[in-house]
Amino acid sequence: MKNYIKIFIIAIIGFAFAACETYDFESEQYKNVVNLLSNSAQIYDRQVSSLRTSGDTIFLVAGLSGTTLASKSYNVALVEADSLFHAFNKSNYDIDSSRFARWLPVECYTLPKTQMEIPVGQNLVRFPIYLKNLDKLSPDSIYLLDYKLNTNITKEFNPLKKEVLLRIYKENEFASTYKNTYYNYTTTYVETLSLSDRLIRRPTNANQIFPLAENSVRMLAGDETFGDYKEALDDINAKSIKVTVGEQTPQNPLARQVTIESYKTLDLVQLPPYEMYNNTYLINILTTPDGRSTYYKEFRLHYKYRLSSTLPYKEVKAILRMEFSPRAEQL
Repeated sequence: MKNYIKIFIIAIIGFAFAACETYDFESEQYKNVVNLLSNSAQIYDRQVSSLRTSGDTIFLVAGLSGTTLASKSYNVALVEADSLFHAFNKSNYDIDSSRFARWLPVECYTLPKTQMEIPVGQNLVRFPIYLKNLDKLSPDSIYLLDYKLNTNITKEFNPLKKEVLLRIYKENEFASTYKNTYYNYTTTYVETLSLSDRLIRRPTNANQIFPLAENSVRMLAGDETFGDYKEALDDINAKSIKVTVGEQTPQNPLARQVTIESYKTLDLVQLPPYEMYNNTYLINILTTPDGRSTYYKEFRLHYKYRLSSTLPYKEVKAILRMEFSPRAEQL
């Protein structure tokens, strides 16, 4: 019986080798077809644009599938689309149009080339998109671009990857819309300047910071909070401040002067520096006795505000701090 089993196994192995001799690996490997790089939802959301006044560049990437590089060149042509844009809003917000994503305004980008080719021996081509005027965009809205392959020119393509949404994120030195950026309140006081009742609070929560332009951010004033999301825009306009980071201070090269002003409608007055609340942005390096250093970005602010003319001012002496890694930011 054992001999029969051995003969059977040898026969199977021999058949496999014979099959291999007639199997064309070169033709049966993954076929080379063009696809637009995206995640499973057909969104390419891995790029973050800098808010530099000179603008920035992101890329729409067309790739070539297959386990071997192209033995010929492949034409790739793009045209504007809208089906994924509408599907994104429908699937995420249904009929709540107040929360819909928006098209990136035409004054904020340029796509200089809509037709390129994947050269022989390579597996992708990158279409540059030049971004500008991103400081004109609301940090609270989602902005998208939608492109698809022009199949009249791009003949060999993956039908499941022929269209892509590009989500536009932006960042500056202090904050990003790609990931929520929070600064923690430390050693902070909010004092209500009422003659009848001088209430002092010490916020212990975090304040979300939003990038506005190359050197400016937005945050909630003092210990204010948002209400229901349907009223969030009104709260943002009524309760937020804008902080603009300026030149280095003469005393400390790691500190820069800041200007504090109302984001929209808040009644706000920047107050003179007071002790550590000296209206600066500081890279604060704390070193332990054994030589280990921890790095923090800090806003040190002194101002007063009120939500309406019938309410007393609140005086804010605030340090907002976020730990960061200089090495990671240089990658």
